[in-house]
Amino acid sequence: MNLDELRAVRARTLAMIQGLSQEQLDYVPELGAWSIGEMLDHLILSEQFLRGEIAILIDQAKAGQTPYLYRSFAEFNARPAFIPECALSWLEAPLNVFNMFMPASMREYIVRNVPIRALAPDVTLPRRGKAKAALGTELWAMLHATEALFVANPSLDYDNMRHQHPLFGIQTVPQLLRTLWLHEQAHQDQIARILVSPQFPKG
Repeated sequence: MNLDELRAVRARTLAMIQGLSQEQLDYVPELGAWSIGEMLDHLILSEQFLRGEIAILIDQAKAGQTPYLYRSFAEFNARPAFIPECALSWLEAPLNVFNMFMPASMREYIVRNVPIRALAPDVTLPRRGKAKAALGTELWAMLHATEALFVANPSLDYDNMRHQHPLFGIQTVPQLLRTLWLHEQAHQDQIARILVSPQFPKG
């Protein structure tokens, strides 16, 4: 499994925050927005969750089972902001059908560019005010744990493992890792905009 993209994007994230103070990491650009520190914690929690999903698929494959995992909106409630949570169960079946025909390139464009405001799932909601040292350590630890998972299982057919969600469709393990990479790039864009904001605290 080639993790070069994930390594490169993680190195850039850490480089972007290297010279920032705790005050700068905790700065909230506007009401309802996340600070840079919260974005970093969200990245940590997102990779932790996704690695857990991949680990389940690996265990299924090693046990001789069909490596397939379905997550409903009730389990992973990521959604566009304009869709109320109470409507998710009604939209689940139509979205599953729609995603059967959506090109992977379009799905990747949405993840990378976030053309509409989206709400993060509960399991990846960040914790405010985490110390800079802890964030940096955990970002590296997440990457190393992901690397270790694949090092320990080098001979599995990851292209034959399937993960399905109503919003993201059916993805193989390499596609899940690419989604993780694109997702981090999207947050790097948000961090870059905060850094050049006139209101951003001076170092």
